[in-house]
Amino acid sequence: MKKIFLLIFLIIIAVSIYFFSNNNKQTIKIGFISSLSGKYSSIGHSILNGFKLGFDEINNRVDNKNIQIIIKDDYQNVIQTKKIVDEFLDDNINIIIGNSTSAMTKITLNELKNRDDTLLISANASSKKFSKKDDNFIRLQATINPKMYDPLSKYLIENNKKKIQIIYDSSNNLYSQDVIKSLKKSFEDKFSGKIVSLIKLESDYKKILNKLDDTSSIFIIANSIDSAKLIQFFKLNKLTQIIATSAWAKDYQFIEEGGKAVEGVLFCTGYDNTSKEDKYLKFKNEYIKTFNEKPSSASIQAYEAAKILQEALLETTDPKSIKKYILDKKIFEGLQGKIVFDKYGDITRDYILVEVKNQEFEPKK
Repeated sequence: MKKIFLLIFLIIIAVSIYFFSNNNKQTIKIGFISSLSGKYSSIGHSILNGFKLGFDEINNRVDNKNIQIIIKDDYQNVIQTKKIVDEFLDDNINIIIGNSTSAMTKITLNELKNRDDTLLISANASSKKFSKKDDNFIRLQATINPKMYDPLSKYLIENNKKKIQIIYDSSNNLYSQDVIKSLKKSFEDKFSGKIVSLIKLESDYKKILNKLDDTSSIFIIANSIDSAKLIQFFKLNKLTQIIATSAWAKDYQFIEEGGKAVEGVLFCTGYDNTSKEDKYLKFKNEYIKTFNEKPSSASIQAYEAAKILQEALLETTDPKSIKKYILDKKIFEGLQGKIVFDKYGDITRDYILVEVKNQEFEPKK
């Protein structure tokens, strides 16, 4: 009889320890929303891969807390984005990573405008519309500004290329218009060039081709796939002008899709994909090993976002306090230099001019 009572006692103790242990292992849910299908999926998956790698490296645990990333596809659709944000809030998910475009980031922020208990962190949204606002938003992508395009403007003027025609995707118009305004201030106001026309991207490439002249450089604002296909069409039609694109297109799917046609295309970027810095090389090698592809700028920024968030989570799980921690600390080590936040949660980066050369993004010499 004593043995039976002892056995029952030990079982009770064991069950109590089990439940106590599991109740103390808090699970932190992080919502992830991005465009993971359709023509915007390339950058969406780049962001997802970079962010997940950052947490996979620590086995999805911070301190004694489990990390669960809830992944949703916004389809680059307003209704779907609103639905996902509402689902996150209903599930008490108060830390959200997203979106992959400025257009959808605007929708998410509008859904959260009366929710100061929720934090949105973006690895890629760059619209100026989000700048200098004391809200529940921080980002790892620098705000679009004229200085970003100075390396391109300087190169064109030095090579006697004084005119640009811009082709832009109006479906991400918040981003496109900010790029147009900033490029105009750099190229026209600072370097005395001239933007001679603005052309909307459309599926009939012949109509675009007929609007181009042979004396102007071409600047494309579109995603990587659309940009690559358009440039292929131009090269098939013997266009020889200098072509540059916005950072939106700068990922390796652009090179894979465009092949030889995109050799020589120019970008202004905050990252050197050929950097030999130890931290960056370690990340790059692990990324290639895990995903069998090279990391894009969006992947890098998403990884950096994950590492900054991990550090903050060691201090607090409260979204408002997370933002406060990040802004109070202000300076974090990135994969290529320091990341410095201002009081609004915006950052600045130095930009360089790169070109596609031998299937790689090489600094322009």
